[in-house]
Amino acid sequence: MSGTGETTIGVTGLHAVGRGVDRPEHVVVSGDGRVFASDKASAVAELIDEHTIRHIGQAGGEPNGIAVDHSGHFLIANWGMGVLQNLDPHTCAITATLSGQLDGRPLKWLNFVLVDSTGALWCSVSTMADDLMDTIARGTADGFIFRVAPDRQSVHVVAGAVNFPNCMALDRNEDYLYVVRTLTADVVRFPIEGETLGPPEQFGPPLGDRRPDEYGPDATRSLNDPEVGRRWGMADGCAFDAEGNLWVTLVLANRIVAIRPDGQVQTVLEGPDGALLNGPTSIAWGGQDMRDIYIGSITTPYVLKGRSSVPGLPIIHQR
Repeated sequence: MSGTGETTIGVTGLHAVGRGVDRPEHVVVSGDGRVFASDKASAVAELIDEHTIRHIGQAGGEPNGIAVDHSGHFLIANWGMGVLQNLDPHTCAITATLSGQLDGRPLKWLNFVLVDSTGALWCSVSTMADDLMDTIARGTADGFIFRVAPDRQSVHVVAGAVNFPNCMALDRNEDYLYVVRTLTADVVRFPIEGETLGPPEQFGPPLGDRRPDEYGPDATRSLNDPEVGRRWGMADGCAFDAEGNLWVTLVLANRIVAIRPDGQVQTVLEGPDGALLNGPTSIAWGGQDMRDIYIGSITTPYVLKGRSSVPGLPIIHQR
């Protein structure tokens, strides 16, 4: 599909890899081309081919967002346990970098972890409420973002009152931190000002259509209707390609869109029946030409692999 520019954005040849992985919410591709996904049955799973996976570690909980730091260790945002974990892939040992709470803010719904070029970590917590479904129903904006210093000795909150922050991405020059907001199905970006963040601004239009009257204590009942879920969209994962387009997954719509640098949006992939593309939650690129694309999911026991018409932007551990 063509958008407003000359570059055609699309994906071909989608097929399943890593069958047997459990809740592969997030995918990362190493600098040498190996593919890893978060794995509820262990901690991280290496996806070797369609039917072969290698389990690494034992995290407990639900490993959600994962990243690779400068030492080659995996960082795991453990959803529901509220622990930021460090996994040594050689020994499979797991240690806790942060757990429980931060400045009185509970970390239970720790969602995502991102590494920047300095080695600092940027992490999102989607809500401070104990009842996740109540936050989803009411749309409560009580999530926050925190930064862990490169030496892991200093941690501080850099943005509060964020509406269900989920996946995050850095642009090529690390001028902005882009944050997907799940319940409003959109993206905001925060200017990076040293060790903190400036005020957020909207990036692109809303990607879903949840009406104001669809918030309230009983709103989650509406999600029993698949048509409602598809309309709400629920934005989840994101990643930049090399052309500066921010790809965003809409987990309930079974759709992936790209927000171009000018803010225009195009649909890249869509699977209304959920037969193959089902509950997409993350995007990662790899391969020698950075055109191999991987799509994670919270609902499928596999990751999708295809070929992208545009290369991905290498993230820190791939550079």
